[in-house]
Amino acid sequence: MRIGVLAWDHGEEDDDSPVIAELGRERGHDTSLFTVEEIDVAAAPGGGPEVMFNGELGRSFDAVISRAQLHGDWRDRVERLMLASNIPGVTMFDPIEVWQAAYSKFRMMQVLADAGLPVPPTRACRTPADVEAASREWGTVVVKPSYGRAGIDVERITNVGDDLPLIEKLLARYGVLVCQPYYPTQYGEYRLTVSGDTMPMNMVKYPAVGQWKTRTLLGASFERVDIPPELADISIRATRAMGITLSGLDILPTEDGYVILECNAIPGNLNILGKESQRLAFEAMYEWVEARTPC
Repeated sequence: MRIGVLAWDHGEEDDDSPVIAELGRERGHDTSLFTVEEIDVAAAPGGGPEVMFNGELGRSFDAVISRAQLHGDWRDRVERLMLASNIPGVTMFDPIEVWQAAYSKFRMMQVLADAGLPVPPTRACRTPADVEAASREWGTVVVKPSYGRAGIDVERITNVGDDLPLIEKLLARYGVLVCQPYYPTQYGEYRLTVSGDTMPMNMVKYPAVGQWKTRTLLGASFERVDIPPELADISIRATRAMGITLSGLDILPTEDGYVILECNAIPGNLNILGKESQRLAFEAMYEWVEARTPC
């Protein structure tokens, strides 16, 4: 098959996509790596637009594995991905509708809740008064942008009065914030990977002393774990509900059971547990793509 790998970049930040492209070649596919910026439009011979992938005819591909990132010029990136997702005869893993739902935290929570999966209560906050109302109902809360990544501007609000300058800064930056109850993280946060119908990489992350975020850049530690069947079932159901091929889930154990914080369509740093686990994840992804691409 001819398979395109739609990457964040050519390896400067996204070191997973070049590995995916090379593995495709090992499996006998003709693979090409390109970015959203390299999706373009030429004039079709019979009229209308001809979608191009880094100078190659988009319709010459059988499938595209998308690891496109959202951040940048919104209108431009959405338009390019919409074009790439709607080329007759080319199967996109995953199309723009899936991509957008996974990037919007509001839409993600809506999809998962509609599927009967455990997610936090979620509300939109457009003013400091909205945050104060949420705090009265839930106590300590977490606010964050709906479209964000890497834990940037995810903040815990313990006292609205004391944290008012931070709240105002975030509202000025984003206009609206996702607001959810705060769940303690001292017992760890699961980071689980679903690839196709397998789960090749499962770990727990623990916050560093004095931190509540389980980010490795903030000193969080992690370890590989075996997970119970209930947690595996939740993870696979969430991934299928979102329509994602390769997902990274953040799930917290709470007093009331597991809570899904995020189901990420573009998980990165998949070599964090070693190259063998990374390869298993990508092989399972290729098996999924190969089984679902008409030839």
